[in-house]
Amino acid sequence: MTLTSTGPEEVVRDLPLLARLPRDDRQALATRARLRSYPPGTTIFREGEPGDSMHVIVEGRVSVSVSNGAGGEATIASVGPGDCVGELSLLDGRPRSAAAIAATATKTMVVTRESFVDWLAERPPAALALLETLSLRLRRTNEAMSDLIFLDLPHRLAKQIVALADLQQRLREGQGANGVRIAVTQGELAAMLGVSRESVNKQLNVFQRDGLIALARGAVILTDEAALRHYL
Repeated sequence: MTLTSTGPEEVVRDLPLLARLPRDDRQALATRARLRSYPPGTTIFREGEPGDSMHVIVEGRVSVSVSNGAGGEATIASVGPGDCVGELSLLDGRPRSAAAIAATATKTMVVTRESFVDWLAERPPAALALLETLSLRLRRTNEAMSDLIFLDLPHRLAKQIVALADLQQRLREGQGANGVRIAVTQGELAAMLGVSRESVNKQLNVFQRDGLIALARGAVILTDEAALRHYL
């Protein structure tokens, strides 16, 4: 999905949040949206800021993180094209519950809360699509909690690497003769899993020894996806 061949209407069409809506409903929302670009490392929005817009990711990858108020931070999601961040604020207008940072060069389609509420008031059936998407988000949260409780680190780390590889392939990036190159640091993986970097490093070295991955500077190369999926 690229902006060179995709405009706001196409982005809205492919968004799970609204995919089931009639074309004229999607067009009406697209006319209210704007496109924005973010260099790698740019903060799209911060935790605690007023929630005044939703971002649909058109290109790139966005890391979603939360803090504990004492300087600690954990990455709770890594999302790519077709996903959205900040959608809860469109409903309740409350402060952001997490921060969103462009992990790579990223482009998003932005819809403000005011525009979205006006559009939704004009088209009540869109509320069902929104509820379905929020249900999917809740299911993901429940799955993450289940993994934290029932899976050990090797299984959780394998699952995270496979998920990032799937995202990388959706971006049509990182695929090479030696496997899928995932642009993620060991520190980022540790933050995603809520464990120490040392624990992640130790397990990554086990995976590398077994021929499942290769380690590179700032990246993990998935060399045997089928074998790593046996951990899932």
